[in-house]
Amino acid sequence: MKRLFHLLAVASVLAFVWSCDPHPFDDDEPGNNTNPNNPTTTGKLSGITYQLNVYSFADSDGNGWGDIKGITQHLDYLDDLGATALWLSPIQTAASYHGYDVLDYYSVDPRLGTEEDLKDLIGQARTKGIDIYLDYVLNHSGRGDWFNSAVSSPDSPYRSYYVLSEDPASDISAGKVDNFAGAKNPGMGTWHSATSGATGYNGLLHFKLDVTSASAPKLTVTTTTDAAQNANTDKSVNWFIYENNAVRMYKTGDKTYEITLNINNDWGVLVKDSETEWGDHKWGAKAGDQKVEFGKAKTLVKGDAANDITFGGSSIMYFASFDQSMPDLNYGPYATASESAAFKDLAQSADKWINMGVNGLRLDAVMWIYQCQAKANATFLKQWYDHCNATYKARGGEGDIYMVGEAFEEAGKVASYYEGLPSLFGFSYWWTLKDRINQGKGNDFAKTVISLQKMYAKYRTDYIDAIKLSNHDEDRAGSDLGRSNNKMKLAGAVLLTSPGKPFIYQGEELGYWGKKEGGDEYIRTPIKWTKDGKVPTSALNGKYDRSMLTADISVEAQNADPESVLSVYKKFAKARNTNDALANGTMAEVNSNNNAVGMWTMTTDNEKVLVIHNFSGTTVSANVTGFKTTDCIVSNGTVNVNGGNISLAAFSSVVYKQ
Repeated sequence: MKRLFHLLAVASVLAFVWSCDPHPFDDDEPGNNTNPNNPTTTGKLSGITYQLNVYSFADSDGNGWGDIKGITQHLDYLDDLGATALWLSPIQTAASYHGYDVLDYYSVDPRLGTEEDLKDLIGQARTKGIDIYLDYVLNHSGRGDWFNSAVSSPDSPYRSYYVLSEDPASDISAGKVDNFAGAKNPGMGTWHSATSGATGYNGLLHFKLDVTSASAPKLTVTTTTDAAQNANTDKSVNWFIYENNAVRMYKTGDKTYEITLNINNDWGVLVKDSETEWGDHKWGAKAGDQKVEFGKAKTLVKGDAANDITFGGSSIMYFASFDQSMPDLNYGPYATASESAAFKDLAQSADKWINMGVNGLRLDAVMWIYQCQAKANATFLKQWYDHCNATYKARGGEGDIYMVGEAFEEAGKVASYYEGLPSLFGFSYWWTLKDRINQGKGNDFAKTVISLQKMYAKYRTDYIDAIKLSNHDEDRAGSDLGRSNNKMKLAGAVLLTSPGKPFIYQGEELGYWGKKEGGDEYIRTPIKWTKDGKVPTSALNGKYDRSMLTADISVEAQNADPESVLSVYKKFAKARNTNDALANGTMAEVNSNNNAVGMWTMTTDNEKVLVIHNFSGTTVSANVTGFKTTDCIVSNGTVNVNGGNISLAAFSSVVYKQ
């Protein structure tokens, strides 16, 4: 009889252990409120945003380049992952693959699709309760039409758009460099010549040659955002642009020849009427009149009289916080930034996308707009936010527009930026989380998060903490966690049970790893959708880890595996989307009596949950006296309750309704 009672007791415990797998969620179960952080989203409470690189997320047409239509085709996947918003990498026309050197703030990069594709994505995403956020680059632009015009003439309407000086040291000392906001040393960045050399050029140019007058042909040069052309292969054409070699032009009329080239030298160009011969086959500028005026025809001379056709000759310098291909934008004195020409132009471009249906913006590199001067940056950002929010409300948007700033620094140095923006990325959140997981120490995690929140609240009571793991500029979470799937599952579970607005970076939910050391492309790896399918790698210059993109890491394989990293993310996202306390609750620390265990409650007016995570790689026990452990909302790993104690296997997690 004793043995029978013992077996019944064991069976009871085992049944209770497995009760920690939550009851199945009804896929059609509606939410009971509207998430205030996501004004158009109903039926999902979480506020989860999925960050994706458009160029490497999904390829709709098989050309190797991810595109906007590819996102639309995978909205069901993003919906299943619990997303209430998508943050798209920059979609505007840009020089580079990543899009952070924008050439035209008003157009969609044709490599990614069309405006109609974007409108379709916005509309179809809305039907699934998913908002679209655009990445907006305000610190700098690319070297496109605005920049080329600005540095070519003091009378250019874009002259004030950039940080320009003929004597940077003197201008800084005199306080004339507005975007330094009084700082003598910006801390990062370099002054560059406005051309690649004294007389050369670095960028896209269109050349049109008119040979109506055989003895005095005319060359017109204009800046362009069109793609560079390959040399014409029709050998009946004998007109060439000579840069570092002779490039045959295209005949476009009876007496006209044209070509678009990416010029990169420090001396200029020549025109030739022979691919190999020089002498009288060389055409150039008259002595003393060598510099091109963009858009104005220059009469050429030949032979010994022909001099290099140049683009420089100016001593103007420009400032770039990052790469020289990204000149800093200039908004004038920060207190009146919204009155500057650059601000008005950028704001007008943002209005276009907001009126199209975009419901949020992620602002790039906000610390560097005024060179890490916190008050100046916050003042600028408030002007930008207020303008965009007014446009959003005039459009009929519900609540306020969502706007989050990237201030890549520890929390104490960026908290004051909440005076300008409603939301900032929680870099300190991730740095704390990865440190605690790698130490196997969770008992002070909630206390640390709460201390960060108190810091933010000093500057903005309605702050929105944009919590995250890694992103497109950081070594991946998977690498920081030693490529351990169990640690990655734990990190995802903690993220989705913490207060704030969670961001999931493309591939994080699949257990991707990658480090920046070989190039940023290695942390921007494409999604592998099927076990055997191709991935969009054309934008990445061959820089992706082929050993990672195996069949097992694919979406197809992980969807079929209930223990995969993806399955854990989906479970915890579902729980967050259907439990108000998890999505919108206030965090309170609970003493677990075990250094490895992080325990806290999340509470709203109507709901309360208990969250428990084992941050260590061994089975541990924690005290749960005083809490209900009978209604398990979601779990990962093996969890066993015995009276007032709970046993959690390595890196396990569980959430109980109270």
